[in-house]
Amino acid sequence: MIDYRFLFGAIAIMLIVIIRDFLKKKYEYDMDNVDVKRTSVKWFRFFNIYLRKIDIFKKFISENYAIEKNTGYNSLTLTDVGENKATVMATLRQITDLEYEKAKYIVNNVPYTFMLNISDQEAEVTKKALEYVGAKVDIDK
Repeated sequence: MIDYRFLFGAIAIMLIVIIRDFLKKKYEYDMDNVDVKRTSVKWFRFFNIYLRKIDIFKKFISENYAIEKNTGYNSLTLTDVGENKATVMATLRQITDLEYEKAKYIVNNVPYTFMLNISDQEAEVTKKALEYVGAKVDIDK
């Protein structure tokens, strides 16, 4: 008969040893010489960076149809579609070259940030074009 408590305890000890070695090699963190004050700050920074990476990863996993141009620092958010969704969707497709399904998703899920990292001029022109057909667009700087 296998004693599962012993087996799980042995696995836990092996994991602790592996994590200690990993921290020592990768981050030069020696668990034998621990300064509690400095350690808590280091762990806070480590988890803060780790959580940011997870948030970035979640954005790519979810249905994100934002166009990223990298020409500036502005982003456009569609806040209201107005009365005629079809016209807004057609204008959005012409401006961004999105497929029908993606443009429909953006129009149906208002508010939605659909352009990232664009210049001031591109943001203004796009905003005016969409406002002309009845949509409301916010420029986030």
